[in-house]
Amino acid sequence: MVEHSSEPERSAEGARRGPEQACSRSERACSEPQTDRWPGARLDRRQFVTTAGLALAACRGQPEGERADDDALDRLFTAHSNLPPENSAGANHYPMAAEAMTTLGSHTIPSEWHAGARYYRAELARDESGDTGDPALGERDRHGDWLDHFRRELERQPWREALGQWVPVLAPGLGGAMFHGLIRTAHAVRALRRRTSRARQDELAAGLAYWASCYTTLPTHDQEIGASDIDARHLADLEHPWLADRRDVDFHATMARLTANPLTPRVRTTTPADPTRELRGLLRAAATAFLEMLVQERHRIWLLHGFTGPAAIDLLLPELSAATGQGLVKHAAQATIALFAAYGAPFEPGAHVRGAALPWAALAQEAIARRSIHGLKLIEALRRSDDDADLLLRSVAAQWLEWV
Repeated sequence: MVEHSSEPERSAEGARRGPEQACSRSERACSEPQTDRWPGARLDRRQFVTTAGLALAACRGQPEGERADDDALDRLFTAHSNLPPENSAGANHYPMAAEAMTTLGSHTIPSEWHAGARYYRAELARDESGDTGDPALGERDRHGDWLDHFRRELERQPWREALGQWVPVLAPGLGGAMFHGLIRTAHAVRALRRRTSRARQDELAAGLAYWASCYTTLPTHDQEIGASDIDARHLADLEHPWLADRRDVDFHATMARLTANPLTPRVRTTTPADPTRELRGLLRAAATAFLEMLVQERHRIWLLHGFTGPAAIDLLLPELSAATGQGLVKHAAQATIALFAAYGAPFEPGAHVRGAALPWAALAQEAIARRSIHGLKLIEALRRSDDDADLLLRSVAAQWLEWV
């Protein structure tokens, strides 16, 4: 069965990768020629001098190849900096995928991804009533106001301080827009750790604004589970209200299933706080479930985010307190359980773990060659999560690559 999605699932490049699957305008941009150019943010003289100074300082002592990669990433961030985070087809993945691509070792970013900004070009949503107050969490029609807010916050204080202040506020709504605000924020944070620049600071503001404007809390039922008790068996035994419904679900309709009725128990954190251990357990459970959903061909794009969403937390933990990190893991666990309940199916854990799989270097190079915006984020997150070189995570990567 070939599954279609309003978000991209296959790369459109080359007959050797099989027939092109129905995909969004966002994915088609990966293989279209660059026909126009997005000018990016307009900088006044002060901003230009500041940006130039930051770039020069960051380049001192940096190898030539790394500097070129970072410059290319900054240009892409700038091209997408003043745009809505979504269009009618789905979320803008180019900034996230480009950061993942460079992390996997690519020395170039497809020029078509700069041109892909044209698919998101529209007026930023702002309040037009004259209200000068800060927007409320979850106000999607005020993304532009949230973007302005976080740019001011990042001008006012160092980015790590802003992150520490806002992540606890945003954590309960991290499942909104299928984790995309959290994921975009996390990729921006890793980019900033590598180099400070105006483009990266603005990308962090874009991620936080997306997270805040799409903030969505999920209902929970009366049962309770410890964060450290969530394993693959728990996900395998979930009830699935939409099990018989194999129809495609549009990106903008995905959250309706997660918010309609309680699908997840309340997650209880442990003492003392150990977010890294709890996150590793959650990721292993999600990877086990996702592998079986790939084999069953169940809503593969949406369930992919059941792994890449929680995995994004790993990029934030070094900048956060243990308590804040634990709160993130708690809410990610609830959203992950709800996601697999809404779009998954029963499975036998470990049924399709392979006896052998390609090494990460080969899997990463294949992901880079295919330029699949979802595949790059997935395989980078899988590789980053593999502490023991076990076959589960490489089996997920191989299964994904065989599909796309």
